[in-house]
Amino acid sequence: MESGSKIALSLLGRGIARTRSTLRALRGRIEERLFGAAAEDPAAAPDSGFLPDFCQGWTVFSVAVVAEILAIIIVLVSPQIPFAESRLGNLFLVSLFIQWIALTSAAALCGARRFLNRLSKLRAVALAYLMLLCVTWLVGEAALWALWLAGSIGSPQPEWNAYFHVQNLTVAALINAMALRYFIGRHQLRQRTLSEARAKVQALRSRIRPHFLFNTMNTIAALTRSAPAQAETAIENMADLVRIMLTDDENLVPVGNEIAIARKYLAIESLRLDNRLAVDWDVGKFPRKAVLPVLTLQPLLEHAIQCGVEPAPEGGRITVRLWEADERIHIEVTHPLPRPRRGARTPVPEADETALDNLRQRLETHYGTAAVLETNDEAGRLKVAVTLPTRGEEP
Repeated sequence: MESGSKIALSLLGRGIARTRSTLRALRGRIEERLFGAAAEDPAAAPDSGFLPDFCQGWTVFSVAVVAEILAIIIVLVSPQIPFAESRLGNLFLVSLFIQWIALTSAAALCGARRFLNRLSKLRAVALAYLMLLCVTWLVGEAALWALWLAGSIGSPQPEWNAYFHVQNLTVAALINAMALRYFIGRHQLRQRTLSEARAKVQALRSRIRPHFLFNTMNTIAALTRSAPAQAETAIENMADLVRIMLTDDENLVPVGNEIAIARKYLAIESLRLDNRLAVDWDVGKFPRKAVLPVLTLQPLLEHAIQCGVEPAPEGGRITVRLWEADERIHIEVTHPLPRPRRGARTPVPEADETALDNLRQRLETHYGTAAVLETNDEAGRLKVAVTLPTRGEEP
């Protein structure tokens, strides 16, 4: 009796120590979120900070497209340039000049983004706007010198120099204001969309069934005296599973890691269900590049146990198949359908589809339409099939 009490106290001490460690890590993460973000470099991540990243290829391409549209409009409404031989040459020179201004402005904002994002929003926008006007004046002055060196004009300071700069700055003042508003607005919309998606995914992944936790703790408490080794293993598996469920990132993990997580979950459930739960694994070979969102397989097994094993007094057998084909990861989880209740019209009772709905929303958030989750009734067994890209991204 005394030895059992010592073992129980030892396990309780280990559990308390592990809980303290988890709380410390959680407190550190909260402090980092609340206070560390201000000291952290806001330009470290491409999508962080108030101003968009003008170094990204898609943003530079958008700037070039907007500049070319502006060049075409100017050529259509303005008279022919004296030293341009044709209308096409006129478009070439105007496009060259405006693209020069646009790409130089993008490069200036790219280089100054780290500094600008440290300022308040109003100061950052005002300084960025003034910077764009300065770039317009400098490029205009450089264009005059280039034309003089090429022999197209007689002096780097022609008589229409002032009008040329005033015209450029006036157009730039209007276009830069609209362009900054567009790019900043698009960047903020993207940030809000990503934040909402991350919050949604985190909320879905954090939905741990309360009775699963309670049943597991009761099982561990019952095993503390009779099987302390099993109780310790169950505590470790439970700690790992909860840590993964509460992590703040939608991590992509290798298929082998996801299978290991699923086995920990089944090990916990097997303590409670005992010989009522049987699982057959059929795992094929996967390339190293094969990854999938963490906790993709576990909800399928949770649904199978909840809907196919628990309702049946004799339990049931779950079949799990995973393989890779045609750059796609295929997952199939099959479980028995409970016998129909007396007087029921359908052999399948109304089951809780929360686990599958949560997983479907997570896959849609991460992959869009590239991932598929389907269910099919085959001879008294329900098969849930998931297909997703091998590389973990939408093709």
